[in-house]
Amino acid sequence: MTSALRAGLSFLEWMGRNARWTLVGGIFGALLFQDIGAALRPALPFFVGMIFTLAMMRIDLPTMARSALSPKRIVRTLGLSFSIIVVTPIILYGLAALLGLPDEWRMALVYAHAAPPIASAAGLCLMMGLDAVVALEVCIVASLLTPFVGPLVVLLLLGDTVALDGLRLAGQLALIILGGTLAALAIRRGFGAERIEHHRVAFDGVTAIGMLFFLLPVFDGVVARVASEPLLAFAILILVAVVNFGMQVLAHRAARRVTSEAVAGATGILWGNRNVTLFLAAVPESALFSLYVALYQFPMYFTPLVMRSLFRGRRFTRS
Repeated sequence: MTSALRAGLSFLEWMGRNARWTLVGGIFGALLFQDIGAALRPALPFFVGMIFTLAMMRIDLPTMARSALSPKRIVRTLGLSFSIIVVTPIILYGLAALLGLPDEWRMALVYAHAAPPIASAAGLCLMMGLDAVVALEVCIVASLLTPFVGPLVVLLLLGDTVALDGLRLAGQLALIILGGTLAALAIRRGFGAERIEHHRVAFDGVTAIGMLFFLLPVFDGVVARVASEPLLAFAILILVAVVNFGMQVLAHRAARRVTSEAVAGATGILWGNRNVTLFLAAVPESALFSLYVALYQFPMYFTPLVMRSLFRGRRFTRS
């Protein structure tokens, strides 16, 4: 191994060992380079697929697929998926109505939480020693269901406010999942499972870097929006933090009554952290939702740091 490769590997391992701090520092660093976000916006699906691939390549996908097809696992995965993308937005909409939140705030809550878990959910679980297999299964199933179920949830709660192109969403998600799976299988075959496991800390670093690149197009213009309406931005930041961390805690506490700590922690990660950028293109006229999506990244990227003491998972051996 050349000195350059050793230096690169050492850097990635350092990033991986300090991933929770890397994400926190990176989210503020990304604000400094947000001007290039507009140029990177077309590459957003690529970044999502890259993060998805980085998680899948570290898991024995054929074994996971065989286990996932057992009746018990199918029921669990479907139950979690429907609860995450259907039950949660209905409950949040009802709570928002009781609290008298403005219509546009309710719309933001519905769109954000009718979305599936983030593609990096499995990567976050790997960083935190939680069950990444459960996270990956639910993320895939919920993502495939969202283009068909999500528009119905939105229609039920918000009426015909925005016409969602379910087929376009389905095609985009299917391409990300299929492309990510094929890339993961090819990389795992090329590197070898043992080598990937040996360098798992370095791959945590690669995942952290990928998540930071993902921020740039999401933060496009956010500083100007925050500067123009600081009180509104602060209120939305409080809202997204309470909802995100609150759902993680509630889901974790409910799940650990019936399953292991590693699975319960993964359940919390899935419930609180959503792919809120998915519906962003559907509501281009909503400046508030764009701000909601940008500020939502803060609790999401703070998750490994804030939730580490709560989700005391260890490296898992089974799901």
